[in-house]
Amino acid sequence: MASHKYRFSVVHEFFIDYVKAAEGCPDSKLTRQSGLGLLKRAYDTDLTPTDDRTPWTRFATYVGALNRQSQRSESYKVLHLVRHGVSVHNVVMETVGSAAWKNHWSHLDGDGTLTWVDAKLVDQGVSQAKDLSNFWLTASQDAGIPLPRILYTSPLARALETTKLVYGPVMASSGLSFAPIVKESLRERLTDHTCDKRSSRSWITANYPEYVLEPGFTEVDELWRADRWESDAEHQARAQTLLEEIFDNGEASFMSLTTHSYAISAILDAIGAEQFRVSEGAVVTLFVRGEKLAPDSS
Repeated sequence: MASHKYRFSVVHEFFIDYVKAAEGCPDSKLTRQSGLGLLKRAYDTDLTPTDDRTPWTRFATYVGALNRQSQRSESYKVLHLVRHGVSVHNVVMETVGSAAWKNHWSHLDGDGTLTWVDAKLVDQGVSQAKDLSNFWLTASQDAGIPLPRILYTSPLARALETTKLVYGPVMASSGLSFAPIVKESLRERLTDHTCDKRSSRSWITANYPEYVLEPGFTEVDELWRADRWESDAEHQARAQTLLEEIFDNGEASFMSLTTHSYAISAILDAIGAEQFRVSEGAVVTLFVRGEKLAPDSS
């Protein structure tokens, strides 16, 4: 077992109880929360006891100060986890039922009418992504919610398109660079379902020329196999590596990760957070502490 470079933990008392909030959402899947779930509270960095800046502006000031004052081995990041919008495979599974999907349809490329290899967004998923984009446009201007300075995305088509629809207009209107980083480690748990087999590097670069592929990104999908499932432990280890790479990459404190349902679960495991499900097209925000370990620690 490889040694960990970081120990991660979720920082409590800044955001609402997502587990409890999810219980009140349709199908117990968390939807986007008001103010992205940030609690109303005071900060050591408030200008006055009655600081009238927006809650998110005050929180951002606090995060910046926390990172400046922390030890070199300690850092804090705000991660906006975006689940892709509703896609073809979601619709088909809903239609045929979970058992039929898992036992039969998920192993096929399509049904003669629909294709779900590297499943694409359906109209509902497109609308969800555009709605989230409109939220960011308003929230960044009116509520002072800082836009993510780094965008990461899964290489699966539904995540690539969600990222484009959500953040393309937002970054353009704010004069910020739109150059999402594509990371294999953000893809969904590897199973024998064809919806989770990614398209080629050439297809991605042709359709998303602004995106930056991580070093070593292969032309064909060398991770998906029709005869193997990734174990929970393997997926959590992948999430751990993902977070280590993110925490090693620059000084940005606010970032977005467009990903998938089980991938979000693996990230929650890696930071020691309680489990909850996230709805398609929704975003959940996590405040994460990373402690860099000595070489002989794990």
